[in-house]
Amino acid sequence: MKRYTILILWSIIVTPILAQIEQCEILHLTDAIVISEYLPVPHYCDSVYVKGNCYIYFNGKKILFRPDSNKNKDLVDHYESNVYIPECLHTYNGDPIMDELSYNYTYELRYSYFYRIRDRNSIESDEIYKRAGKKKIFIAYAFDGEIVMYKMKRKIILSKGFKDPIYTKKATKASKFAVLRKAERLRSLTSEEANLLKLKKVEMSYINTFSPE
Repeated sequence: MKRYTILILWSIIVTPILAQIEQCEILHLTDAIVISEYLPVPHYCDSVYVKGNCYIYFNGKKILFRPDSNKNKDLVDHYESNVYIPECLHTYNGDPIMDELSYNYTYELRYSYFYRIRDRNSIESDEIYKRAGKKKIFIAYAFDGEIVMYKMKRKIILSKGFKDPIYTKKATKASKFAVLRKAERLRSLTSEEANLLKLKKVEMSYINTFSPE
């Protein structure tokens, strides 16, 4: 009996300390905008880029965004929570191999026709943009579907960085961010949407990317 009492007390005291998810909310969005940024590698005179952050814009907000829905399961399993987590976030319903082959972006936006992986160091897209006076380039498109908004007790790593003689990329950390739940429809930006975000489409159909060996 003494042993069980200790275990119960341990779970009561320790679990709230370990649990990191403070808020979790599923939102249904229409006409949101997803933007993935690419940073120029100076060594290659702006002909090669490093993948930067991804954001989603909606209701006047700009939120760091993970476009892969299986991240929800990883978060729930690893960080735990004292708040209600919908059952649908405990599972992942996609088939990565078939979805990539068929451009099915329902659970992974990087499988869409807007973001076509040619090989390890090249991405194709017809939706590449720039901003005046900036060297970054962007892949941008409109999004209808569900996202999950998270608020954590502390900042966590959303994407790992790397250190290379050619380029050093810092890790991305955040305590508030969004993750894809389920995409319903993607489309090209209207000229009004692009202008609102100061984006101008460029005559590029692919991005050469750099990542360390």
